[in-house]
Amino acid sequence: MVNSLKASSFSQEWTVTMFRNKSAWFSSSVPHTCHDFWISEGGTIVGWKTADYLFSEDATCPDTLRIFESKDYLWDKVTVFHSSFLSACEKRQSVKSVWIGHYVLPPASVQDEVRRVTGRLIWECENEQSEAQGFQDECRYISMDNLQKYTGDLCDFHPRCFRCSNCEAHCNMTHT
Repeated sequence: MVNSLKASSFSQEWTVTMFRNKSAWFSSSVPHTCHDFWISEGGTIVGWKTADYLFSEDATCPDTLRIFESKDYLWDKVTVFHSSFLSACEKRQSVKSVWIGHYVLPPASVQDEVRRVTGRLIWECENEQSEAQGFQDECRYISMDNLQKYTGDLCDFHPRCFRCSNCEAHCNMTHT
């Protein structure tokens, strides 16, 4: 939905849109209603290498897998987001009140690890809530105090070190 404000003194129409001057790539797994919403809110659709945002609904979709196996992903240059971010923006009629970091779509194997710790991903909670129509889902954040203590060495996760079919060649290259 596009919000319009009219300046009475100038009789000129100003359109306020969420995604003005932003570009996105959409996986073939994303419904066209998301494309339409993006465009209606001032966004443009481009190829994934030039897009500001990359959206997918399925980490195992071949076009999304190609991104996960690309040098750009392995070298932390791109992030894939779940397209339910757009639904949340539409529901709240704001992009600023939705934390996009909650909608990062990691590779499927990483999703399995997240599920082991949290039980489910945020878009799975939203899907269940909309399907239940009024049933209050118990999807909440876990306090750090409730997590099991880890006593071993800690190290950061770097996608370029995550083993995938394309990783061996890329990990041996030096990052420029």
